[in-house]
Amino acid sequence: MLTKKELGLLLYIIKHCKRIEEKVFENNQESFLENEDVKEIICFNIFQIGELAKNFSKEFLLKYNEVSWKEIKGMRDWVGHGYETVDLGIIWKTAVEDIKPLRSYCEKIIEDNE
Repeated sequence: MLTKKELGLLLYIIKHCKRIEEKVFENNQESFLENEDVKEIICFNIFQIGELAKNFSKEFLLKYNEVSWKEIKGMRDWVGHGYETVDLGIIWKTAVEDIKPLRSYCEKIIEDNE
């Protein structure tokens, strides 16, 4: 059974994933690279997901290990501290390839614990 805190963290991660997915759906890589607002929205939400992941207990991370929480938290640090050196190609690839599976996994965790 999930704790109230874990459930809340998962719901917020899902919210941020959906925001990224919305922007990916509305744009392609070229428009992403040209639009400062879209870049900021996607980077901010990736940052937020990593920040939320840092609040899970070690037990949770060990139990729900089908995604690399360590990489998710590392991406947060990279986006947060990379300033103008962040590789936008990697950000776009993450948004396109990794966010939907992360959202689906978080939804599955919640569903399995209802």
